[in-house]
Amino acid sequence: MGNLKLASAALHGHCPPLGPVLPPPTNPTVHETVHLAVGNVTAALRNLTAKLDATGLSVAVKSIHEASPLLELHHTPAQLNASGTTIIGSETIYRLGSISKIFAVLSLLQQKQVKWDDPITDYVPELLQLEGETGEISDITTVRWSDVTLGSLASHMSGIGADLVNDLASIPIDWSQVGFPKLDETSKPGCAGVLGLPPCDRTEFFRDFGKRHPVYAPFTNPVYSNVASTILGFALEAITNMTYDSYVKQSIFAPLNMTNTTIFNGPDNVSWGFIPVNETWFGSTLGYEDIAGGFYSNTADLLSFGTGILKHVVLEAAKTRKWMKPASSTSSSGLLIGGPWEILRSSVVTKDARLVEFYCKAGNLNTYNNMLCLIPDYDIVITILSGGPQSNADLVDLVLTELVQGLLPAIEDAGKNEVKPKFGGSYADATSNSTITLSLDDGPGFAVSDWIVRGVDVIKNYGSFAALSSSPKYRAVSVRLYPTNLGSDCHTAWRAVFDIGSPEEIAIKESNSFWPDASCHTWGSMDRLTYGFRSMDEFVFSLVEDGPAQSVSLRTFQVDLKRAAETF
Repeated sequence: MGNLKLASAALHGHCPPLGPVLPPPTNPTVHETVHLAVGNVTAALRNLTAKLDATGLSVAVKSIHEASPLLELHHTPAQLNASGTTIIGSETIYRLGSISKIFAVLSLLQQKQVKWDDPITDYVPELLQLEGETGEISDITTVRWSDVTLGSLASHMSGIGADLVNDLASIPIDWSQVGFPKLDETSKPGCAGVLGLPPCDRTEFFRDFGKRHPVYAPFTNPVYSNVASTILGFALEAITNMTYDSYVKQSIFAPLNMTNTTIFNGPDNVSWGFIPVNETWFGSTLGYEDIAGGFYSNTADLLSFGTGILKHVVLEAAKTRKWMKPASSTSSSGLLIGGPWEILRSSVVTKDARLVEFYCKAGNLNTYNNMLCLIPDYDIVITILSGGPQSNADLVDLVLTELVQGLLPAIEDAGKNEVKPKFGGSYADATSNSTITLSLDDGPGFAVSDWIVRGVDVIKNYGSFAALSSSPKYRAVSVRLYPTNLGSDCHTAWRAVFDIGSPEEIAIKESNSFWPDASCHTWGSMDRLTYGFRSMDEFVFSLVEDGPAQSVSLRTFQVDLKRAAETF
């Protein structure tokens, strides 16, 4: 095939389902590969922080199955504000910025009577009375609030303006020097909560936001909006008949023991916080926009928050799975938008080269720059908190990349080390002359081989099983096995994926297509071959309680294969 590039969804042309390809490790810290990776990443981060003489940094990575983080690092800079802490640790409080947005969305998802497609005006009817800066009413000047839903606000798809507090006209300098016209006082918000201005309240919001023009019609394109979270907070208050902070404290902070996270006020003792030199925003309130970006928290509380989400403590499992999905694409192929997740996508992190999604939320407020990132495929929570003159979004992205690239391959290896003795090896039933072997390599999931049922080689005869398919009958077939999230008592269900074509044939398909991963369509090919109502790709393992598999049932063939004793 010459120099034909083997471009495909994963290693050797495999196309796994999106999501975990093996169960995540439950004790990653006991594995030597993880120990070595943590040491290497820690050294790299210490080298990075050596240059931060006025900027604080807190980094942690935790498996939801373990009590303590597998990596935690805190950097206290040489230059400190006398008002704040003198030593940064897991309890040190930072301002979160827009990580705060997650709480408004989660609070509304907890409301069983509320639907994501409900118009926002069902809960905040005052929006229909907003007045513009002029008498002109058109699609250009006026938001069509009846088309704006709760879901559109949560996922930045409402088309409304980004902000109201951050208006240059509020800053008392002569903007005409850079070309802006002079404004009278009615054209200035006059509130912000910082820069010597009072915080904005709800009355001022409804007085002024009608003057902001829409950016798009609803559901056209994602446009980042701080105001959207504020409006969701107003909706929550109307639905629950509680103040926003009272509800969040009761329904999220308390169940997750987030004892040092606050909303409209800083910590009780200012010395608990990291306050960079010359930082003026710590302790100030943004008024209603604190809902969108004003929270205070620390590493310990954010790890608890991320763990609580992935363990379904504050939202039931089905709703959490729905929440952890994209709502829109963006002009970046590596970034999708959720509610309010910023979903990073990469196929260059793991050995199997498959696509992995990272459910993240960045937060930036003055000199504070932060990140909360959840990796559902591995049950991992990452927190990055920083503040100071050398803190910026690029620093946070650099740290996140160091953590992901340095740790995830080792965590994947830990998962393989745990899953191999539980499911790997040979299974057989002598009575029916049936066998199957499950093995691990650098590819995704388990490799399936020696699949014989009643003396028939299933993989070699796959073309015969696919008699109703329009695909060529005689092509190379590779079979991989992947977990589902289905289980009952001591049984767990997995599904096989039949990758059709050699790596070279798949590469030709890719090179002849204008879109990437054109040969990867597992989502449309699973559960296709059935016999007697049962799917050929369904495997059900019987386990010894939470221990290793004893047997596997090939449901469509109606045979049960016992696991070889030497495999245990």
